[in-house]
Amino acid sequence: VPDMKNRIKTMTYDSASKRKKNIAARVLPIIRKAEMQEHLGQTPSERLVTRLCRQSFLKLWTHSNPKGKRGKELCDCLIVCGSHIVIISVKDSEFKATDDATGRKRWAKRAIQGSVSQINGAERWLRSVDEFERHDGRIVHLPESTLRRYHRVAVALGGQDQVPLQYGDFGYGFVHVCDERSIEALFEALDTITDFLEFLDACETLVRSGTRLVFEGGGIEDLLAIYLSNGWSFEFGPNDHQRQELLIVCNDLWQSLVDSSDFRNLKAENEISFFWDRLIEHFADFLLSGEMFDMHSKQASNNELALVTMALEPRRNRVVLTKALLEFLLKEELKSAARVVQGREGNAYVFTVGSSSDREFRTAELAARCMVVRGRLPNARTVVGIATDRQGVPSPGYSSDIVYIHLPDWSKKNESDVLQIQREFGYFKNTDWSRFR
Repeated sequence: VPDMKNRIKTMTYDSASKRKKNIAARVLPIIRKAEMQEHLGQTPSERLVTRLCRQSFLKLWTHSNPKGKRGKELCDCLIVCGSHIVIISVKDSEFKATDDATGRKRWAKRAIQGSVSQINGAERWLRSVDEFERHDGRIVHLPESTLRRYHRVAVALGGQDQVPLQYGDFGYGFVHVCDERSIEALFEALDTITDFLEFLDACETLVRSGTRLVFEGGGIEDLLAIYLSNGWSFEFGPNDHQRQELLIVCNDLWQSLVDSSDFRNLKAENEISFFWDRLIEHFADFLLSGEMFDMHSKQASNNELALVTMALEPRRNRVVLTKALLEFLLKEELKSAARVVQGREGNAYVFTVGSSSDREFRTAELAARCMVVRGRLPNARTVVGIATDRQGVPSPGYSSDIVYIHLPDWSKKNESDVLQIQREFGYFKNTDWSRFR
């Protein structure tokens, strides 16, 4: 379609390009060295939390020691992905026992109340700005203020299991308080931004509903075990709509879950999905090195929005998406030119292959196929397309292209364009769209 290029923005990179190879060779080692030296955090406890965040939420959206008002440290780690903003404060304070409750109160004031105060200050400042500066000087643009959803996590270290952790609303909003054991458990089991935030939301809903939580030596990791064992939910029994009066959290639930065969099997089943994580990181490396777009841009581009869409897929969806992508790329008997898979909230993904020798044509085809999918799947308002070389086929170089389309409304002109695409090129002409839901 003649005006397709003007109406659909695409991003491309070509790892076979000598110029880009030279840029990547110079820039990426600098970025990685800087990350290792300072961007992971300034103290061992901060580096621990940032490392866990990056493993789970990927480096594109994880910002350690960002700058706030007058260039002062805003918080220890900030996650910004889509409309979500996660403020993480880390306090490491050695517990000193006394004969009375004084030692526990002092530790709680330093480790818990200190984090809560920092989180409150960070959120108050973030609500007044549209962007912030990372520790390395890169500017990150925040989502539109009306769309932002704030999540607060305090990490209190050094308590030696001697002080019960407070949990809930401290007057500034709901704060999730973790210790060494619980923070690692959360990121081990909930290693995507969506899985992590769904658990936080479920905990807030549980507490705000009036359910009384009794911790019999247990912590958040044991509450997590209840959530996972109950089908990723705190609703129990036939009367799920009714409020639970009491929930007792024992201290061996998490370890029992980790030791179970069901948990080990789930981890094994999820292993394939880390290909999806690596694919996001693969694109992100080029994005951060300036290969895809200006890394100092104050506006989120279609490039980043495509990766955000991919990153918001929960782990269970990534398993399905990865299997579909690898089957399409690797099985020689599959002769189809493209494959469509649906993910979170109806988002659609279009996978296709083509030769690196004609990148312009391949990108235009990918964009046209994405437009068809948007038109034929009414609930798929967002479509991400990924094109690459066929595996094992000799070519002058290896390259990938990505396309992002978000059209909340569908016009008569859009429908006319799709009909023209299908008439001229036959894209998805014989697809049975009733299979997608």
